[in-house]
Amino acid sequence: MSDASAAPAASCLNCGHALAPPGCFCPRCGQAPAHRLSTAHVLHEVLHVFTHADKGNFAFIPLVLLRPGVLVADYLAGRRKRHFNPFQFLLLAVGLATLLGVKLHYYEGVGSGVVAQMQRHATLNAAQLGRVEGYFHAIGAFFNVWWLVLLPLQALLTWAVYRWRGLNYAEAVLVQVVMGCAFQLILLVALPAAVLLQVRQAGLSTAILQALIIVTYLALIGRQGLGLSWRGALGRAVLVGVLAGLLNYALNYAAFNLYVYQG
Repeated sequence: MSDASAAPAASCLNCGHALAPPGCFCPRCGQAPAHRLSTAHVLHEVLHVFTHADKGNFAFIPLVLLRPGVLVADYLAGRRKRHFNPFQFLLLAVGLATLLGVKLHYYEGVGSGVVAQMQRHATLNAAQLGRVEGYFHAIGAFFNVWWLVLLPLQALLTWAVYRWRGLNYAEAVLVQVVMGCAFQLILLVALPAAVLLQVRQAGLSTAILQALIIVTYLALIGRQGLGLSWRGALGRAVLVGVLAGLLNYALNYAAFNLYVYQG
């Protein structure tokens, strides 16, 4: 008897179809053998964006907006083939949000408001005021880069708070990616609304929106995907939201002051 025929039967983690021998691709849904997420796997998923294209992104939208915990639970359990790639979707969504912000001149408007306020208080000279406008222009043009650079740091905070639930760092990155997908989708609606309502005060628009989404979606993920009680899910979501807000504020404050005052 061959080794393959002697191997115990197994089921596909994505669709439940019997696999014989275990460890091969599923003949029904095509999913590869699933394994626990690792940093190497996350890097592979990011590279996959630039070489492949999947379908089903529109079906992914209501799932990530309404049932993010189900998506996270499926990914952690190995049921991945049924869903659009969240890493790929995030890059597409953040690119669209960046393009929309540039076309609407949203961040330039925020910068103009900050410059007008500083002019009234006479706190900066002409050259520094010009750099303030340049700073907000750069934030708008490179919003995707800035946001994606912050994501691994926010994932580190998520891992620190949820590691007791058995999440490793790469799985904490997945949680942040799912939240990021929801944030970028909501931002696509919020940016035009903010422009129409002339809500362009620095710190009172996208920053507050992001904080609310972190808390809301982390609570949903904790409840739907990690089996926490509502109290436990909300408490840990608020903790991550506060830590992430402080991190974002500190980095923005440092970058703004270095650019404006140090030239």
